[in-house]
Amino acid sequence: MGLTEKQRETLKRNNEESNYVTREAAQDALYLLMKEQDYEEIRISDIIRKSGISRSAFYRNYKTKDDVLRDHIGDLNSLVLKTLSTDVRSNWLSYIQTIRKNREKIELLIHAHREWFILDAFNELADYSSGTDFATVLPHGYIYNMIIYWVKCGMPGTDEEVVDRIMEACRINAQIMLSGIIPSENYAKTISSLKQ
Repeated sequence: MGLTEKQRETLKRNNEESNYVTREAAQDALYLLMKEQDYEEIRISDIIRKSGISRSAFYRNYKTKDDVLRDHIGDLNSLVLKTLSTDVRSNWLSYIQTIRKNREKIELLIHAHREWFILDAFNELADYSSGTDFATVLPHGYIYNMIIYWVKCGMPGTDEEVVDRIMEACRINAQIMLSGIIPSENYAKTISSLKQ
């Protein structure tokens, strides 16, 4: 006798919840270990022991310790994506607030020389369907560098001031980039849309 549809849904939900708890425990354990020792010295068995999860549960969710960090950065991006609106400024504010709330973890990423996982996460959000619209991904690199530099400098300024700097950098870079790419008749319209 097979499972009913309701039983299958319950089983699926329980598995998803179990995987979520496992992932969260592994992430927390890894960050705790990163406070205690160099990232390169941490082994998967250390994460398993610190988290209290089973080896099979770890490997059901991850292959490497880098995967644990990437997953956490993806979770941070998911938090931001849930708050996205059509207002670019409020989107950046949400992102900066998320970075600030997770300052210690971002600093640990930098110390472990894994800060580029943030750039990877940015790039995963890109739409590569056009194949030639480089303008959509160009900002990722300089915004990533601004954020990492900001964290390394101790996160000076208010969230609003940081967003002002990011928005200004976006406008300046867009003006430079677009001046040679888009037809002159569309240039003014594109630049004015960036100022909104």
